[in-house]
Amino acid sequence: MVHLFQIRLEDDTLTMRGTTSESVGCVLRGQLVLAITEPTKIREVKLTFQGTSKISWTDGAGTRQFYRAEERIIYQHEWVFLPAQKNLHVLQPDNYHWDFELVLPGTLPETIEGCERGSIDYRLKAIAERPTLAINFTAKRKVTIQRCLLPSSLEYMQSMIVSNIWTDKMEYEFNVDYKAYTLGDTIRVSMDLRPLKKHLNITKFSCILKEYITYHVGIHAKEEARVVCCYLDSELPEEGETWIKSFEVPLPKTSSLCHYDSQNEIIDIKHKLKFNVAFTEDGKNPSELRAAMQIIITPISPTSDRMILPAYREHQNDQLFLEDCDWPSSPSSSASSISSSSFSDSLSVNSDTLPSYRSIASCIPAPLADSLLPPTYDNNLVV
Repeated sequence: MVHLFQIRLEDDTLTMRGTTSESVGCVLRGQLVLAITEPTKIREVKLTFQGTSKISWTDGAGTRQFYRAEERIIYQHEWVFLPAQKNLHVLQPDNYHWDFELVLPGTLPETIEGCERGSIDYRLKAIAERPTLAINFTAKRKVTIQRCLLPSSLEYMQSMIVSNIWTDKMEYEFNVDYKAYTLGDTIRVSMDLRPLKKHLNITKFSCILKEYITYHVGIHAKEEARVVCCYLDSELPEEGETWIKSFEVPLPKTSSLCHYDSQNEIIDIKHKLKFNVAFTEDGKNPSELRAAMQIIITPISPTSDRMILPAYREHQNDQLFLEDCDWPSSPSSSASSISSSSFSDSLSVNSDTLPSYRSIASCIPAPLADSLLPPTYDNNLVV
């Protein structure tokens, strides 16, 4: 009887640093755990990591309606920990684990969820295939890939200004503190309007953050836009011959209300701040000034400490920690036992609060064997 078949990860959120042309990628590390309490016949044990994209939309109406859809595998890798053979493997009661590691290329698109017409996701699926008429053991785990700016991208931490002269009537300047933000941040905007003609009166002002999502299926593309948040005002303080105003635009805190920027051949997401100033001349001839600037919404703010890569000494300490533990020095496809406090403790582990890969040894059920030393794979296998 199986009491545990589970995928454990060092981190289920992986971060790519830089664009697809800049990033060196990231590493997926983890362990597949199997705990059984009676002799069990197994045909094969394998683990698959797969990235998939799904896109669909409808164009036109009536008889001229076209349906565009595409579902494809964008990345796949498979580990075979217990290969199939002529005779079934018979595993004796014990705990088994298989370590795995995979270097993911920096060109992979990041995870995109919550879009109406498409998605990109990554998943792990483990299968312990059993004889005919026996139920297979399966385990699944979602992996999130996010992309942030390079720590050296200082240009995104500088203020951004849009200025111009509009139809010889008004000189304008809009300024924001940074070019890149993350969810929950506040965009601070300052505005400076200088009329070049007399008798100009501002009647309304708005600042809107819009999100543009473009879906691609082959040579076809569909763009959709939505308003993420906005600031509206009808009164602007006047200082001499200039209108000056500072205000804040708070960003949503959840990705369901605002997605992160993404540039790939499947789903492209970008954001723009759009400024609209409505005014009249002598109470007549209503006109509207329009300006826009592109900003970036990233999972990690450029001003966050998380953007700083760990120092060499900190990484060295992590390596020493791993050396102190009884972990394999490289990914292994062989099985072994890991000790813990009790078997029942493992059954109460909540899947939403799984331990990290480095602390996994303290969370796996205790071996059923009496020996204090981990038994070898050959000692627990009957062919």
